[in-house]
Amino acid sequence: MRVGREPSLPPGATIRGGLPATTRMHVTVSLNPRDPAALADYALAVSTVSSSLYRDYLTPREFAQRFGASTAQLRAVRASLRAHGLTPGHASANALSIPVSATAGQLERAFSLSFLKLALPGRRRAIATTAAPSFDSDVAGSVQAVVGLNTVSQPRPLLRRAAPGSGSAPALARAHVITGGPQPCAAAQHAAPNQSAYTMDQIASAYGFSGLYQAGDGAGGVTVAVYELEPDNPSDIAAYQACYGTHASISSVPVDGGAGRGPGSGEAALDIETLIGLAPNARVLVYQGPNSNSGAPGSGPYDTFSAIINQDRAQVITVSWGECEQAQGVASADAEDTLFEQAAVQGESIVAASGDNGSEDCGTNGGAPQTQLAVDDPASQPWVTGVGGTTLTTIGPRPTEQVWNSKLSRAGDQFQPGAGGGGRSSLWPMPTNQLDASPALNLDPANSPGAGCGHAGGFCRQVPDVAADADPTTGYLIYWNGSASLPGLPAGWQGIGGTSAGAPVWAALIALADASRACHGAAIGFANPALYRAAGNAYANDFNDVIAGDNDFTGTGGGQFAAGPGYDMASGLGTPNAAALAADLCANTLRTMNPGTQRSTVRTTVSLRLNATDARGASVSYRALGLPAGLSLRASSGRISGTPRRTGTFRVTVIARDADGATGSASFSWTIGAAPRVSRASLTGLASHRPTLSLTLAASRGAPALSTISVKLPRGLWFSAGDGITVVAPDGRRLEFAARALGAGLTIALRDTAERVRLVVAYPAIRGGAGLPASAGQAKERALGLTLRVVDADMGSRRLGLEITPTP
Repeated sequence: MRVGREPSLPPGATIRGGLPATTRMHVTVSLNPRDPAALADYALAVSTVSSSLYRDYLTPREFAQRFGASTAQLRAVRASLRAHGLTPGHASANALSIPVSATAGQLERAFSLSFLKLALPGRRRAIATTAAPSFDSDVAGSVQAVVGLNTVSQPRPLLRRAAPGSGSAPALARAHVITGGPQPCAAAQHAAPNQSAYTMDQIASAYGFSGLYQAGDGAGGVTVAVYELEPDNPSDIAAYQACYGTHASISSVPVDGGAGRGPGSGEAALDIETLIGLAPNARVLVYQGPNSNSGAPGSGPYDTFSAIINQDRAQVITVSWGECEQAQGVASADAEDTLFEQAAVQGESIVAASGDNGSEDCGTNGGAPQTQLAVDDPASQPWVTGVGGTTLTTIGPRPTEQVWNSKLSRAGDQFQPGAGGGGRSSLWPMPTNQLDASPALNLDPANSPGAGCGHAGGFCRQVPDVAADADPTTGYLIYWNGSASLPGLPAGWQGIGGTSAGAPVWAALIALADASRACHGAAIGFANPALYRAAGNAYANDFNDVIAGDNDFTGTGGGQFAAGPGYDMASGLGTPNAAALAADLCANTLRTMNPGTQRSTVRTTVSLRLNATDARGASVSYRALGLPAGLSLRASSGRISGTPRRTGTFRVTVIARDADGATGSASFSWTIGAAPRVSRASLTGLASHRPTLSLTLAASRGAPALSTISVKLPRGLWFSAGDGITVVAPDGRRLEFAARALGAGLTIALRDTAERVRLVVAYPAIRGGAGLPASAGQAKERALGLTLRVVDADMGSRRLGLEITPTP
């Protein structure tokens, strides 16, 4: 059974034969989530302020348990692959993908297809398949796509360069600006005007970052993942940090063997340097995987996203690589969409450049303009924040900007033409954050009828969401190719643009917001709901409205995506006024502290106080779902109390709500266990004034082993330091322990936990005095009460009462 659509050759393609059967390839089999509708609902719920699940993020393991393929599905797909001559690797952490390394011949036989070598317009070479991959009918329904079978879709870096002398930044941009953030060295200040570029302090000033720096915020404690399909030269990054006086922690994470060595195209340097120039205290993880290439296809682009999201080490992800939706294809886009939903569920923010070919994002074929309307993946994905491009004329503050559009008609000039990407998606319906946007933002869904994206009766996703400077003639000053290892290309300080630069600007802003006091340490997660909500509430305060220009790159669309007041499909909501916007992104943050895993004993009194912090200081009320029977929550105080009536493990969700309707929640496990069992308890020797206490303790079935035992004696008996204490295992082995005696109480900490122990405390470690029965006969008639407290290896405490009738 075929999975996915029948492939078609790109326009103008010429077949140049087959791919050699011995060609080594690496592909990834992506699987359908267990319940796609439930996954979409949960991703929306954790991103929606009014939801009881708001910011109740999951770990990758919890995601896999709830939404990943089942163990049976994974086993069946792996068995099917092996039966067809392939060797599948280990499934990903989300239980939604299986890697396969094989030769082209093995893949052709396993998937019943052939590989073709193609010549494309513009002298490009590519690999394509003759058919969609075939799977056994019993597993085909579990498979979403096989990623990496062709190189027709090849993500490209979304940067543009300006040649020295092609223009200059306005005079107001020549002086550097004291922002409280990183400041450029003299060499950078001198180079910037000649390179038609702004230094990072000027970008920070234009977009209102100063207020964040003055509040002491440098994104400390936040990790940002940088998505790259090329290498970078660490010496370039080091030179940039030395100039700006930053000391950001930067680590490379190779995926599928990495992206090779060398300085790359400048994309990685642009992304990393822009990020650390604006968020200097963030921890930076640069994920580098191999791009698709004409020699052999591969799933490197998908696997790099998968590694970032499944490792879940970053709160923010910045992406400056993309491909137009039509070239990307439905199957690969669907596989990405599942990953991006997972990122939202885990509380990760993804920002992506929207493309450098305006509203005609598929670019050119051998120099001929491609006039078909198209937007860029992944910026067009519904769980991603797409970043468009502007021309930053003056830095203000507030800045003067218009939509970036260096039309193709100016291709003879000494710079690469380009325009900020934007328009209507051909794949995705309009997400809730756009459908529910404030009417004051002028986002009209009717401008994007659903027929254009296969959702008749609905509307299509509009791109971009936001924007930032992208014009290479008013670009960003970076340090790249400092060793001049790439002859004929700029070396050292140079200006660069493209929507590539806008993505890390917005990633830095979100990282700064995540670290700010206003957010109380809670990650913003999927940012679009917060962005559109902030724009609806305080647009003029939080955004710079871009109202001039359009992104009709080829001049064939009649300027239909022109800028205007509020939202438009050329600049989105506009560019940021960062300090004000960051506060409003967090304004409805209500953080509910997770009390962690709880353990209690059945029929034992429980008291647990919940805590929540509200960014506005508003009063908070509480409710809980899934409490063990016998426990209840006081809404006004957040205290859970009562006596649990039955054993078991319960998944408890607590929800806090403030007077403005903002909610915060946390989920945790609460195990109610049976008490440890006491047997063979005796108290002897009272009449002879040489008391001996002995008893056997056993952990309840399924409970953790015992680790600490505390005994409180009745009146008339007390403990004293000395010999006479033994703890013995059932096999007679004396266990090692540390004992501490304080009057009527004795605490014994076992060095090795045990399921069952016998405790013996004999004279002189235990002594008797006034208040005891005067004779053995009286002792038999009077039961004495002891209190035991037992702590298990999971730190669960059990309090037990025990009545012992003394014997002579």
